[in-house]
Amino acid sequence: MALLDELLEANQKAFHPDADPGSFIANRHLCIVTCVDPRLTHFFPDAIGVDRGHAVVIRVPGAHIAPGSEMLRALAASIYVNDCQEVLVLPHTDCGVTRVSDDELRRVMRARGVTEAAIPGDPGRFFGLIPDVEKAALETAEAIRRTPYLPRQMPVHAALLDIRTGVMKVIERGYEAVFR
Repeated sequence: MALLDELLEANQKAFHPDADPGSFIANRHLCIVTCVDPRLTHFFPDAIGVDRGHAVVIRVPGAHIAPGSEMLRALAASIYVNDCQEVLVLPHTDCGVTRVSDDELRRVMRARGVTEAAIPGDPGRFFGLIPDVEKAALETAEAIRRTPYLPRQMPVHAALLDIRTGVMKVIERGYEAVFR
């Protein structure tokens, strides 16, 4: 069975026409900036107590957003449209973007049919590879704080989630950083 057909079949079994989807407002007023790693899907309820409707989740490789990035616009939407009052930058241990090399990316892209001319000159930078997730989390938090169209007094926290155990280690408490 094709993957799309499997998804459609699961959707038919899960479909509840009278279910209340809740509000588009994040009821815990939280936006989580985290990684694209598929191991994080459905991990948040058990690891940090965040269920459907609690938070907006923005997923980007390594949970890293560079200053001036288009992802800051997505974050602004979660703040102003979904009423997020705090941001948690939450990378994780054993992150693939810390382990993949430019050469590996080039090899995989060529194997998937991308021509050499179409491969970015610096694939690591293009795809957001980072050497240190904790440092990248702090850079992301600072980029958010310095973005002029985001609230000045909004707490932006940085933490690291252990992908195996679910234990969250605080790197920086955003409450203190607001008043620097």
